[in-house]
Amino acid sequence: MSKKHAAAEPDKTRSTQVALVALASHIQTLVADGSLDGRCAAKLVKCLRKEAVAVEDSSSGTRAERKMLLKTFDALDTALFEQGAAMLVAANAALRADDVSDGAEKRMT
Repeated sequence: MSKKHAAAEPDKTRSTQVALVALASHIQTLVADGSLDGRCAAKLVKCLRKEAVAVEDSSSGTRAERKMLLKTFDALDTALFEQGAAMLVAANAALRADDVSDGAEKRMT
């Protein structure tokens, strides 16, 4: 979208809460199965949250759709947290393996 068009209608959005739920749910699935990096997903979620605010401000959607969107964002946040935790555990294990191998080399010399 061009800046000229965006300036003409700053509060308008064509997105729906149902579409945002579907997109967030798909991102959550990709993060959970490891197909999408958490850093990339976090950037996408940041954009989705901004769009969710715009949709809410435009007064489109129902209360049930809003509740579903919040629930989906919570599941996505959980998936991102779990992926980050798994990466931290793997990095810690790699550091410990390096420490053990360094200790073994020192004993041999």
